[in-house]
Amino acid sequence: MAVSPDPPGMQAAVFIASVFALTLLPGTIQHAQASPEYIQSEQTAAGSVEDAPESSEHAFKLPTPVRVITGLADLLYKSSVNLHLRNYYFGRERDSRPTIEAWAQGAGIQLATPRWRDRLNLAATLYTSQKLYGPADKDGSKLLKPGQKSFTVLGQAYLEARLYGNIKLKAYRQRFELPYLNGNDARMVPNTFEAVSLYDFSGQRFVYGLGQTWRMKKRDASNFISMTEAAGIDGPDRALTTAGARYTFANKANVSVVNHYNRDFMNIFYAEGNSRTHSRLGIGFQFSAQYANQRSVGNQLGGDFDTSFRGAKLAASYHGLLLSLAHTSVSSNARIRNPWGGSPSYISLMIRDFDRAGEDAWLLGLSTDFSHFGDNGFSGFINYAWGDTPDNGADASPDESELDLTLDYKPEAGLMKGLWFRLRAAIVNQDGAGRKDLRDIRLIANYDFSVL
Repeated sequence: MAVSPDPPGMQAAVFIASVFALTLLPGTIQHAQASPEYIQSEQTAAGSVEDAPESSEHAFKLPTPVRVITGLADLLYKSSVNLHLRNYYFGRERDSRPTIEAWAQGAGIQLATPRWRDRLNLAATLYTSQKLYGPADKDGSKLLKPGQKSFTVLGQAYLEARLYGNIKLKAYRQRFELPYLNGNDARMVPNTFEAVSLYDFSGQRFVYGLGQTWRMKKRDASNFISMTEAAGIDGPDRALTTAGARYTFANKANVSVVNHYNRDFMNIFYAEGNSRTHSRLGIGFQFSAQYANQRSVGNQLGGDFDTSFRGAKLAASYHGLLLSLAHTSVSSNARIRNPWGGSPSYISLMIRDFDRAGEDAWLLGLSTDFSHFGDNGFSGFINYAWGDTPDNGADASPDESELDLTLDYKPEAGLMKGLWFRLRAAIVNQDGAGRKDLRDIRLIANYDFSVL
């Protein structure tokens, strides 16, 4: 069944596209193409097709260098303390259902020690989200705990050991940025995990990682719960075993695979490939493809299912104008599950992931950094997606579309360096009887600075 957005939604899409078209003058505009929402929510758009990371590239990025010391006496003296402030307003209007609304002030206080004798270092992050406004009858924003309650939690606390070369072992509370296992930092506090992980970045082209994760703290929670409980399963606790790798060819193309195995619940296999052309005359191209399979295993605590999805994306850049086209298709057997983080799908947007059973979806994305006005720190992007689902049968659901707009101001120099202001808006329109349209507005102010 074809998607037919209502006239106001289509008019908004045309208007926003017109505004962007007027700003895309020849120059050095450098900003991002569409990426999965769990990546877009954590950073401004990248500079070009050469710079824009896909899910696996984001997962296996090189670690930040750590200062090395030889004496234990210098451990605290040379440690760093960073403060990450976030002020966030979230509002969502829903047809025939209560409005969701909250305003909160959050902070993340991060302590990181240097690496003792180039072997061991410690890091910890204390997160807090404090309510500024949140009526009890407008709960559900995930900025606060259920019931519109403030909370504070030690989200990260880990020991990292360099074993050999660039092989590193990390133990206890930490973040991941893997497909289906990630921080999904689109609210106030990210998902974090209790785990043991090992990454090897020693190779020039081949990198890999292994992990065993037994508990998770969700974005709106202060308690860590088992991975099966986090997936909504009332049953025995089961840890998640993860293995992933990426290989980069001489021409910079890369392929990656990630596998998550949760005993007696499900196995997730994900594969991705990316290829880019070197820019000539200001023109660059990127082609990406992805595939995922999810199936129940063992005692099938989450039911019996076997489903998959595949996607492809083409991106082109010219003097900073980036245009992205993407298509994904989910098999008719079951929906795609995302219990431990954001989806890596090319059409994972602010509200919808377009991963329902039997869904075919398409996306058009456009971005710019307004650099023809000078180096002013402004950037922005829009995404428009629509999805078709079966008209009849067990997988029948309303066809729908989503229009997202994000505008950022993040100066890289001067007195305002460290500030990041973000305006985000989204509209979901559904077709047919019983349609449930949504409208989101999000106002976010971040400020990062070093205390020590």
